[in-house]
Amino acid sequence: MSSRFPTIGELFAADDAAPLKSSDFDDALWLLLCEKVAGPGDLDALPEAVGVYYSSRLLQWEVDNGGFAQAAFNVPEWFARAANGYEALGKKASARLIRKASGLLASERNTIERTGLLGATIGKFFAHFRGSRMSDLDDEIDDVEWCIDEDRVAYARSNRDAFLSVK
Repeated sequence: MSSRFPTIGELFAADDAAPLKSSDFDDALWLLLCEKVAGPGDLDALPEAVGVYYSSRLLQWEVDNGGFAQAAFNVPEWFARAANGYEALGKKASARLIRKASGLLASERNTIERTGLLGATIGKFFAHFRGSRMSDLDDEIDDVEWCIDEDRVAYARSNRDAFLSVK
């Protein structure tokens, strides 16, 4: 899937001309950034604001899709940056929850490898996810500001120069 805007500059120009719905802006920006970012190290060459946006959105959506256990399996390398991103967005309780999950990453990965789940069917994976210590953290999501799409979009719009510098 690709953005209907060829560049980040064109996305911001369209948003300036007639403000896009936040969800449309978010989706378009996300798709454009996915063309630039393959892993956490790619953010080192980009402005900090881009990393805040990208890492917090990636982890939020991974957790929303399958909980912390699935995120731990799919994107463990993003937890630290995502915690920093939530922190930068003023979501301290969510950042603490991510750091708590991050502390369980090694044991979660060890369990998956030790129990032979790496070659297992998706059904066995999800059964494991539902029973893991990592999934216990999913119950805490309701106690923090987790779904921060609107805040993240406002942040991106207020840091437009950082995003416009991404070529």
